[in-house]
Amino acid sequence: MTEAYKHYFELLIACIIYGTVGIYMQQLEDMSIGSIIFYRIFFGLTAVLFYLAISGNLSQLSLKRKKKYLLLLGLLYVFQMFSYYSAIRYLGASSAVLLLYTDPIYLTILAPLLLGEKNTGKTIFALFLGLIGVFYVTKPEGGFEQLEFGSNYLKGVLFGLTGGLFSSGVIISVRYLRDEYNGLTQLFWQSAISLFFLSPFAFSVPRDVLTTNLPVLILFGVLITGIGAVFYIRGVTGVSAITGSILTLLEPVSCIFFDYTVLGSPIHSGMITGCIFILAAAIVISFDDSVSLKKLVFRDKIAINKRAVVRKKPVLRVQGK
Repeated sequence: MTEAYKHYFELLIACIIYGTVGIYMQQLEDMSIGSIIFYRIFFGLTAVLFYLAISGNLSQLSLKRKKKYLLLLGLLYVFQMFSYYSAIRYLGASSAVLLLYTDPIYLTILAPLLLGEKNTGKTIFALFLGLIGVFYVTKPEGGFEQLEFGSNYLKGVLFGLTGGLFSSGVIISVRYLRDEYNGLTQLFWQSAISLFFLSPFAFSVPRDVLTTNLPVLILFGVLITGIGAVFYIRGVTGVSAITGSILTLLEPVSCIFFDYTVLGSPIHSGMITGCIFILAAAIVISFDDSVSLKKLVFRDKIAINKRAVVRKKPVLRVQGK
């Protein structure tokens, strides 16, 4: 296997791992969203520390400038994960991950306001595609007229859209911090800060419930935050920005695949239509070379849960999923 194909393979493996989030969420019983996120991050962070120790890279965790923005990154990450996992619980993984991938919509709106970047015809077109996708994904099978106020479905939609908003905030924070901290360092500190904010949930779980769910929690954390992140980092550093951007779209596709084949969740036609529009919006932005919004959405989006890259390559993301 050539070096290039090795990086493709590693990136694809990472995206497939991230797509299994719905399976773990269904296996975890009688636990609140906050406690699930805490223990997932805890075991994942332990795995990342182990990886850094055996690779001799613990020194890169030293703090530099912009510490308060690292704090902001951790806080935004908590809100993103809480919204995303709540959406999975109310809607299912397929709809939740598609709504999480609406962050380019928010970035198209926020980039001119926060970063002074101008939108182009392509970004406006991508925004239009994304909004159409959101319409189809959030539309119940019987139509919006059957949507009841206060229903679990409506709660899931609101949590999913909020997750996309917080995801865009995480991406912007990663972009601001990338000159001081690489993606793996950002992953470590955002996780450590998240554990601090989520620590009250660690003690809210009855011992017998925690014991029952412990094997799934360990596997969840080690695979998603540990192994998945390492594969993502190794893969994304060896591919071009556009290639990495498009390959990462396998994550929502794999999430829908596992949701349907393993969990048996129904997939209605509107979800498939919405998926096509949302992923098309992401692809349109990935080919927009006229402004740095593409870099914001993809080079830095990849950095949310991972590590930074040089040479016009994607910088590692959250995902953290």
